[in-house]
Amino acid sequence: MAEERGMRMEFLKVISLLLIMGISFSYCSHYARLPHGRTYTYQYTRRGVEIGKEAFFLEEKGGHFILKADIDIGEANSHQRGKSELIFRKNGEPVAYWRQLDVQLPEIPAQNGLWELRYAFHGREVTGEVTKDGSEQWKGSVDVGKQGVYCIDNNALSLLAVLVRAIYPELSKEAIYSVRAFHFSEAMVREVAFRRVRDGVYHCTIGGVDVGDLSIRDGILLKHEDPTKGLAIRLEQ
Repeated sequence: MAEERGMRMEFLKVISLLLIMGISFSYCSHYARLPHGRTYTYQYTRRGVEIGKEAFFLEEKGGHFILKADIDIGEANSHQRGKSELIFRKNGEPVAYWRQLDVQLPEIPAQNGLWELRYAFHGREVTGEVTKDGSEQWKGSVDVGKQGVYCIDNNALSLLAVLVRAIYPELSKEAIYSVRAFHFSEAMVREVAFRRVRDGVYHCTIGGVDVGDLSIRDGILLKHEDPTKGLAIRLEQ
């Protein structure tokens, strides 16, 4: 634990130095409506049975905002438990991402282990490193192009919720709407597309993959349903 805290402190020091230096991260999209003032807790259920929760909140520290999230979901012998931090400049521009996730999925043994992801944004280049149980799985950089990108990740409803909040003024006016987002687990840019099913409900795909229906009100993600998996994720009021 002491080593983990030390690594995180060094990571934050580097990001703080970049902020002080005023380096521009102009190819990241600005999150104009960050969720200040409360903790958002989502309850996961599968076929009516609760399997866990995910919670996130926004913290202001050292001249920037940090979106902190915790997830703990599991069934029988499987679980996914972890925490993450997405760091923003005061103007809502993403600077860096850190995540640690303990995965135990008997049906996918290759995924089992303690994963750690670290990314930083430098103009149109995103640099990062992914490890599992301390062993490097990927390290490199990705050119995200000249258009702005948001941020997403697997099993990170917090990132989808703040993305929806940021784009809601435009999303609410269109029957079909899409944005580009950097997918941290895949280390690539994906299209996140929304198609209005009815008022307040949008069908969502990420990289062309169906992820279910999102119920949204005034920019707040209230519910995510994926009937193919019997999964429902609801915001606790």
